[in-house]
Amino acid sequence: MRQIQVSSFLVGIVLPLFLSANPINDIPLRPEPDSGLFNFFTEIPAGTNQKWEVNSDTGELEWEVKNGKKRLVMFLPYPGNYGFLPQTLGGDGDPIDVVTMDVFSERGTINPIRIIGGMNFFDGGDEDIKLIGFTDASVFSKYESIEELLLTKPGAVSIFREWFESYKKPGKMIFHGFISREDAIQKVLKGHNKWLEHHRLSTK
Repeated sequence: MRQIQVSSFLVGIVLPLFLSANPINDIPLRPEPDSGLFNFFTEIPAGTNQKWEVNSDTGELEWEVKNGKKRLVMFLPYPGNYGFLPQTLGGDGDPIDVVTMDVFSERGTINPIRIIGGMNFFDGGDEDIKLIGFTDASVFSKYESIEELLLTKPGAVSIFREWFESYKKPGKMIFHGFISREDAIQKVLKGHNKWLEHHRLSTK
């Protein structure tokens, strides 16, 4: 069985849970129902370049294979932890992507984060949204919105924007603006409702 690490916020201590569950569907969106936080599942830790993702059918966290080779991002390592919000569906039918401005988080770890906004890209003509968040342990944890962060620490956001614009072939990822905290959270809630509807239909 797979090993999923759950943060101390959820269970009081850090310990592995051995589950046959799919983290996309079986981890709740929020650590607590009325919390302003969201659960974040790390697929690619900060400072690494191996391209891992959860298989939506099996729930397994797998190192992607392309043309018979395990995928590596042929660029600088990821500037933050990269993963998704469980129980959501984005426009591409996958869980909503999130990158956190945080310290290294082990692959397969679940952490409660605050969403402060996001970046809107088009990848080969298709919308590709990357939301931005962080845990309470982040050096940026005092910031409430991406607007506030852009005013006081614009270089931090620029690093993330430029990384996503540059890690693929030139001109493939086109930046189309920042997403406010309010709009980002609305996208999360809309994505959760989309997941609920899909899940209801798929389990009938």
